[in-house]
Amino acid sequence: MNADRITRAAFVAGLVGLLLSVLGSFLDPHQAYLSYLTAYAAALSLAVGALMLVMIGYLTGARWFVAFRPLALRVAATLPLFALLFLLILPGLHQLYPWVPPLDRLSPDVQQEIRQKQSYLNVPGFLLRALIYFAVWLGFGRLLRRRPIAASAAGLPLLALTLTFAAFDWLMGLTPSWFSTIYGVYYFAGGFLAALGLVALLAYLAEQSGQLIGVAREEYHSLGKLLLTFVLFWAYVAYSQLLIVWIADLPKEVTWYVPRLRGSWGVLGLVLLGGQFLIPFLLLLFRRITTRSRALGWLGGWLLVMHYLDVYWLVLPTLHPGGVRFHWLDLAGILLVGGFGVAYASRLRPEVLTAVPASRHAGESYAV
Repeated sequence: MNADRITRAAFVAGLVGLLLSVLGSFLDPHQAYLSYLTAYAAALSLAVGALMLVMIGYLTGARWFVAFRPLALRVAATLPLFALLFLLILPGLHQLYPWVPPLDRLSPDVQQEIRQKQSYLNVPGFLLRALIYFAVWLGFGRLLRRRPIAASAAGLPLLALTLTFAAFDWLMGLTPSWFSTIYGVYYFAGGFLAALGLVALLAYLAEQSGQLIGVAREEYHSLGKLLLTFVLFWAYVAYSQLLIVWIADLPKEVTWYVPRLRGSWGVLGLVLLGGQFLIPFLLLLFRRITTRSRALGWLGGWLLVMHYLDVYWLVLPTLHPGGVRFHWLDLAGILLVGGFGVAYASRLRPEVLTAVPASRHAGESYAV
């Protein structure tokens, strides 16, 4: 399938998702906005994670990454689209976040707790911080064109900080009575792992179509080793957060985990444990997996599915604490974000996806 057909098909999928989501916002607004937020947060972490991956590649001088850099840049280049798609969340703030006035729909205890946090949990502050996040992401994405090393050195800490607070605002804010300082790191770890998986998948597809040539097995092996590193890192962060809450055994903290560790949500948690940690961990131990583009590509696609389910596990128990209830609006959110994301990325300025030999320095002509 050529680029024009991919663009048209993806755009139609996005349009269908948009129409279904708009319909859902009238039929079941709470479900519609949460389903959209799930798809949006999962996909946004891919774009920011890809941008961070490019910056790390520049700072470390990783020559093996030169072959994959145009693919990561293409993913990161969708950030302007996500700035636009964020506007679709704004009409549903009242549906998404309990701290948005009026508070009389909440219990007196919850109202009092939210009022104590209103210096941070307020709509003007929420919007101002979102503006800062996108300014940092888009600004450093553009600066990366002209001064990649300097932009990476200055931008990497700011991207980490803004992504952490974005997770606090957009995801942890769904349950304002609960907080975890490691929550943003958890979101980053999952997003960065999925971004690596997406690069692996795109590399395999580009190789199959003849757009990516000359990539040595050792370069795929380096990508596989980085995937293994972040599989372990995600599991470590997830376990650390659970362990700290479990040991403290405080009512305010365990209430977030209670619905997520029992019933069908608990089953989904076990699926994530196996699908995002145990299975990829075991597979990535084998060199014959990490040195083959096909194997890494399939594993990358699997990790993308797991990342969406991971964000789903974070978000949807706020609406369905009794158990998993997959809804057609979940598919609508995926079509909307995924369709427009693929269409936007496929219409970006074409890049020559030819690997630069490891003995040479990469040219810096790639654009975000």
